[in-house]
Amino acid sequence: MATVFLRTFIMFALLFGAIRLMGKRQVGELEISELVITFMLSELAVMPISDKNIPLLYSVIPILILLSVEVILSFIISKSSTVKKLLLGRPSVIINKGKLDQKELQRLRMSATELMNELRLKGISSVSDVDYAIVEDNGQLSVFTKKNVSPLTPEDAGIIIRDTGMSHCVVIEGKIYEENLKLTGKSEKWVETAAEDNGASVDDIFLMTVDDCDNVYIIRKEDK
Repeated sequence: MATVFLRTFIMFALLFGAIRLMGKRQVGELEISELVITFMLSELAVMPISDKNIPLLYSVIPILILLSVEVILSFIISKSSTVKKLLLGRPSVIINKGKLDQKELQRLRMSATELMNELRLKGISSVSDVDYAIVEDNGQLSVFTKKNVSPLTPEDAGIIIRDTGMSHCVVIEGKIYEENLKLTGKSEKWVETAAEDNGASVDDIFLMTVDDCDNVYIIRKEDK
């Protein structure tokens, strides 16, 4: 039992490090090479755990080799557009200036039903509302609607909106988060004073945020 536990821990740590090295991405955002390597890594990691007769190195060495291949491939792809097109393909424009490219749709083996499903997921009900639609390298669909159906922005209406920047969580459930506080350039004393100005103490606060313009937002704990 101890052997199984140790092997499981080692393979988890190795696999965790490998995935972190490959980057933070969702499954749908993985490149083909990354997806293949991810599947292979998972299979290799399970082998010495399910069968204790298989030496641990029989999985560790192939995992390190695959990881090296991924790092080398990523470097080559970043330096060579030719290799990138060969291994990852290229973005495919299926709607260009409002016109649907049926041949490109067929080349991608994408049906009209699938296209409509993707458009509906993006809140678009008709192909006629689309100016450009591009199938990216990772298979995701990027859509740009025509100006006459795009939501009206403050800029279109001539309204100037003050940019307040990003809001930072400085207090969560009565605890001051120093890492977030450093990003704001504030001190714990400032937080305590801001809380008092809003009739609360830090212990009473469920959530407190401050944006780049020093606007403070506080939600008190319900039991307070």
